[in-house]
Amino acid sequence: MSESYGDTPMRFSGLTSRIAGKSADSWETHYEALARSQAGEDIIMLSVGQESDQLTDDRIVEEAVQSLRSGRHHYTPVQGELALRKAIAARHSELTGQYANEDQCSVFSGAQNALFAVSQCVLEHGDEVILVEPYYSTYPATFSCSGATLVSVRPSSNMQINPEDVTGAITDKTRAIVVNSPNNPVGSVYTREQYEPIVRACSDRKIWLISDEVYLEMLAPEDRVSPAGLPGADEICVTVSSLSKSHRMTGWRVGWAVGPRELMQHLYNLTLCMIYGLPPFIMDAATFALQMDSNIADIVRESMDRRRKIVAGLLSGLPNVRILPASGGMFAVLDVRNLGTGSMEFTRRLLDQYRVSLLPCDGFGDSGEGLVRISLAVEDGLFEEACQRIRAFVLGLSAIRTTNQDG
Repeated sequence: MSESYGDTPMRFSGLTSRIAGKSADSWETHYEALARSQAGEDIIMLSVGQESDQLTDDRIVEEAVQSLRSGRHHYTPVQGELALRKAIAARHSELTGQYANEDQCSVFSGAQNALFAVSQCVLEHGDEVILVEPYYSTYPATFSCSGATLVSVRPSSNMQINPEDVTGAITDKTRAIVVNSPNNPVGSVYTREQYEPIVRACSDRKIWLISDEVYLEMLAPEDRVSPAGLPGADEICVTVSSLSKSHRMTGWRVGWAVGPRELMQHLYNLTLCMIYGLPPFIMDAATFALQMDSNIADIVRESMDRRRKIVAGLLSGLPNVRILPASGGMFAVLDVRNLGTGSMEFTRRLLDQYRVSLLPCDGFGDSGEGLVRISLAVEDGLFEEACQRIRAFVLGLSAIRTTNQDG
């Protein structure tokens, strides 16, 4: 007779605890707001980096439709169609200044998938990975899934990367450093002078440098700097990007990694047992998007810059809060620490009282606590209305705080 375990619960792996926590919790307000909005509430969604009022270019959509109708719906090369990898290599070379060919490119289901795959191939238990704060909220789970230990480096007072702090955090266990410019959430843009000592340290000590560049193309050409294009980067740098932001293709899920050929072989083996390639009609549309004559990224940048001015005009100078300076990306960040509320409480109360959804930055590292992220990706009129609601909420909280202090 077999032994009975009665009410013993089913067991889950230790991985489940590594992918939970603050980073996952930070999205709760967004998904609650999304559900309420879909149920008919008048909620302005500023909690996600997606231009909800804009569609993918009709020419890209038509390319996908024609590809699908022509029978392009079977299995594809696991690492990505050759034409797409050539187009990625050409775009990477143009943006970063680092020459790459198709053998150095692997296609994934978005940049998030690419980051996860890269982490699985370069990190393991006992390694350390350095993350520069504030970092995107999925980074802790993405990189700790490998078993590696996260080492956070706080930014400077103006939310910039300090290369001496980054290189000073390197130990004998360090196997990777992760950078993201323009930064999500704060929009900081890193310079060649900031990258150079980090690239040198990684090259000297054989440390992987993983560069998340999903917002890079949205910068003006003269402001684009990638560590991949610096001397010594060829053997150690892995560049991750996608079409989501630059081409308004968030739901198409097309991303990639560019790096040394040996790494691409390992990524190929992992992709075999993970996604087994993207749909061919999606890759045909992605190839077309990369090769078409387009200024979509410039238009997106102009929209984001315009809304940065709107949010600065309406929220700068308010008591107990400040808008952090930003040079790129799709977000503005509001520092609410002097209001006496945490990021999570601020966003929840704002949603309930003024029906605006923002993202708390608690899950973006310790330096994100007390900060809230404001997406710039809605049309100007709606964005201005959202800022007016945020303004009224902040003024109300400040008045209560002043009354309590006086009492």
